[in-house]
Amino acid sequence: MIALPYLSAICFSGADAGDFLHNQVSSDVLALSSGESVFACYCEPKGRVLALMLVSKVGNDYFVILSQALADSIARRLKMYVMRSQVDTEVLTEKVVAVLFEDNSSDHEVSSTIVIPLPGSGQQLAIISRAKAPGHDTKLSDGWRTSELQRGVCWLSTETSGQFLPQMLGFDQLGAVNFRKGCYPGQEIVARTHYLGKVKRHPRLLNCKPTVCPGLMDKISLIGDDQSYDAIVVDCQSGEDGDTSLMVVTRMEPELLARQIEYQGNAVDVI
Repeated sequence: MIALPYLSAICFSGADAGDFLHNQVSSDVLALSSGESVFACYCEPKGRVLALMLVSKVGNDYFVILSQALADSIARRLKMYVMRSQVDTEVLTEKVVAVLFEDNSSDHEVSSTIVIPLPGSGQQLAIISRAKAPGHDTKLSDGWRTSELQRGVCWLSTETSGQFLPQMLGFDQLGAVNFRKGCYPGQEIVARTHYLGKVKRHPRLLNCKPTVCPGLMDKISLIGDDQSYDAIVVDCQSGEDGDTSLMVVTRMEPELLARQIEYQGNAVDVI
């Protein structure tokens, strides 16, 4: 296992937990069978993504994995809308989210480990007690986070929460938006943007060796063959070899090549 301290888990239990989550997020939660999971966006009324979630049904409960930095605020916000529904919400502060490399899903009840499959892959995350969790290995954790960015998984942060529509981050390509389901906060704007094809900005993953690593929400320039394009940094992960993976949102057309990145007057080649 690899512990992932940048992620946290929330448990939703009670008779109305499934209906409640289904009405709050952009995916079809009610279609999940026990042991299945789906990516989902939790949006504010204007359609901007507050958090990317991985929602899994385990028995009659629902477990949500999301950014550790956002877990408490998202849980508080969701509790405001419980009203009279029979839903209990608990941030699992005594649990650790980890990558699980051996399939022990058949004995998760015995080991007290909740196994969460990653959609579209054979990989799994696990929610495990701190006493049984592996120690934090920064190298391994950073390597996994880089591989997530390569797959388009960007968990967002306090700086980037509420800044972008799902399509600007490519979350629709992750299967995190179901355009056929009913209402949820921001659904009208997200659907209208999709069907009218008016998304002007989109994500791009870039690899480089910057002399100065950009901060989240910093503006950089992507230099193509004959002109430059503005981009906003959404996520940034550096490796031990000096390579940095940047997830940015830009108006640069997808078929155009980004040759260089310019930040604070310094230009570096895109690898």
